[in-house]
Amino acid sequence: MKFCKFSKMRNLRILVYLKKVGCIILYAFFILCFITGCYNICHRPFSGFVHSVILDDRYDRYYHKEELNEHITFYSNGAHGYVKNNYTDKKVLRDVKWVIKSDNMEDTLACYASNGFRGFLDVRTGRSVIPAERYTKAWLFSEGLAAVMEKDSTIKFIDTHGQVVISNKDFRYPVFSYGYLFYDSLCAMTDTSGKWGIINRNGDWVVRPEYDGIAHVQTGHWKLSKNEQKGLLDKKANPILPLEYRDINVMEQGISVVFDDYSMQMMTLDGSLKYQFVSGDIDDIYYTTQETNEMGDDIRKLTPCKAYSTYAGRCGLLSPEGKPLTKPDFTSITSIGPNLYYCVYDFTNTGIILDDKGNHVNE
Repeated sequence: MKFCKFSKMRNLRILVYLKKVGCIILYAFFILCFITGCYNICHRPFSGFVHSVILDDRYDRYYHKEELNEHITFYSNGAHGYVKNNYTDKKVLRDVKWVIKSDNMEDTLACYASNGFRGFLDVRTGRSVIPAERYTKAWLFSEGLAAVMEKDSTIKFIDTHGQVVISNKDFRYPVFSYGYLFYDSLCAMTDTSGKWGIINRNGDWVVRPEYDGIAHVQTGHWKLSKNEQKGLLDKKANPILPLEYRDINVMEQGISVVFDDYSMQMMTLDGSLKYQFVSGDIDDIYYTTQETNEMGDDIRKLTPCKAYSTYAGRCGLLSPEGKPLTKPDFTSITSIGPNLYYCVYDFTNTGIILDDKGNHVNE
């Protein structure tokens, strides 16, 4: 009887022990599930607060890195980011989606986005100077001024203290923009109709808004566009080339212009003629002979003329002396003999046969 009673008590103790162990395992499982759930929630970019505060320094999750200064860095995971001072190892600006800084070292304010708004921060400290609280769009500073836009789509210009210095209800934001940057105290601007003009630092129209586009080029010139025609202004917005070209390309060596017939010339930077004829690539033209090589392949030989290209895939026939024999009326030129060329129009199968003087042989 005593042995039986002892056996029952031992089994009861084992059962209680196993129950305690089971409860501990169960509690540990729930705690692990809770921690795992919190970790997975924090992993997903659903909240700027979570990413800027809870996940304070998960560098493996903030894979994008941009140096704003030698000790100020912007970290981002594509949806959220922060600005950090690497000397103090502290965040100086949280919940930042992106930062864009100017290439000009004199402009120390960079534009940043946060919570659907735009603001400006000092790249030397990483701290916000003009908070992202009211501007739905903003552009970089140039010559001490930056274009900003509120919900009414009106463009204004502010100084580095955030004070509005240029305000005009006619300045409106179109579908696209060139950045609203000042160059030599001039800036391309759009009006309520979406047309482009040029204003000065007082907000006055120097060039009336009547163009489809105005772009500033590296040489300081202003390139105009209207009804698929191009023109050019100098640094002070004075006319250089009229609005009558298919395209204009400004280089340090001069201005390359394309006429309606796709021919090209080179102008000086002040708009006078420099070269009567210029082109793009110069291509050799081969014809197939009746001779074969040791492998049995047809032997191809060079023709005396070459093909020159200009704009939008157009080409013409060039003499052995380097003079254009035709206008760039064609889209391809092939040879059907040592002195005969098949010239195709407009990317079609329609073409003509010319000789090595540029004459139409079928006339």
